[in-house]
Amino acid sequence: MIQAERSYWESELYDQKYDLIVIGAGLTGQSAAHFYKQNHPEAQVLVIDRGFFPIGASTRNAGFACFGSPTEHMADLKIEKESKIIDRIQRRFNGLQLLRTTLGDENIEYCEPGAYEIFTDEGIYAKAVEQLPVFNRWLYEAAGVEGVYQATTHNGFKAVSIKHEGCLHPGKMMRTLYHKNLELGVEFRWQINVQMIDQEQKILWLDNGIELYAAKLVVATNSFTSKLMPEVDIKPGRGFVFVTKPIKDLEWKGTYHFDAGYYYFRGVGEDRFLLGGARSLDIDVETTMQFGTNAKIKYHLLEFANNVLKLPKCWEIDREWSGIMGFTPTKSPIMNALSKDVVLVAGLSGMGVALGMQLGKEAASELD
Repeated sequence: MIQAERSYWESELYDQKYDLIVIGAGLTGQSAAHFYKQNHPEAQVLVIDRGFFPIGASTRNAGFACFGSPTEHMADLKIEKESKIIDRIQRRFNGLQLLRTTLGDENIEYCEPGAYEIFTDEGIYAKAVEQLPVFNRWLYEAAGVEGVYQATTHNGFKAVSIKHEGCLHPGKMMRTLYHKNLELGVEFRWQINVQMIDQEQKILWLDNGIELYAAKLVVATNSFTSKLMPEVDIKPGRGFVFVTKPIKDLEWKGTYHFDAGYYYFRGVGEDRFLLGGARSLDIDVETTMQFGTNAKIKYHLLEFANNVLKLPKCWEIDREWSGIMGFTPTKSPIMNALSKDVVLVAGLSGMGVALGMQLGKEAASELD
């Protein structure tokens, strides 16, 4: 760490009390800064992040613009009331619309091919089809859209088609939002580790000995929230993803779900294939804040691609990575005003693309 005295000029610039500091430069945090700055153009807004760029899940997800598959809804019913699930679907659906209108479809490479959930178990498929009228009612109540889920077949599998689902480029999503924030005058500090927060005084102590002062504060650290606030019940969940080299005659070109959302796969570009998930196979090990590859899960996904999806022979992985998500016990996100000047927004439970901007906007409104 470089140790140097603060110059007069630096003190003039940096020794100040910001109107708003946002901890976390992912989609949720940058969205909170964006909408607050829009509402308060003269405000001094600072976003800080511990990475060189956002390193949680915002740029490391699979790029699904989705609101839930039938078996995910079935699993959610075991841990959450129906009204809460409908509210969550509404937030997801509205969040995607807000994301698209704010950033622009072309800027984020958004497309809407629809999606499929595929099934290999006849019994689970029958139960899912039986519930489709209920789930279609939920989407109508949440978003005013009809006939979203339909029983069908796809690529030789029993399936449920899902209208209005899409996909996008997470990197371009975050780059577009970052540039819009710079144009608004939002400031950023990267590679900043917050050691402690004084919520009452809105003081941040950083690991380099610097203190930052704010009039208002948004904590948008998702899976890493417990490091700063151990009392918050959010568990991390690591997700493994890979993208292949170009595959000739690739049949899986849309977006797909399998097994309550634990598996997800899609076409990328003209002829690449993305596959990720399966953390349910080793859930305890994958409940971690550590990036990396679980060999057991990677091997299983390779077997899934070859023996279930039957990708053409001799395909190869081009790039693989992991992202860290944050899960609440019921999967409903946390958006709490800890005081009139401090808001916590976290626990997006694997739906950050759909929920992040909407929750960020809600956090900004909470501070008005």
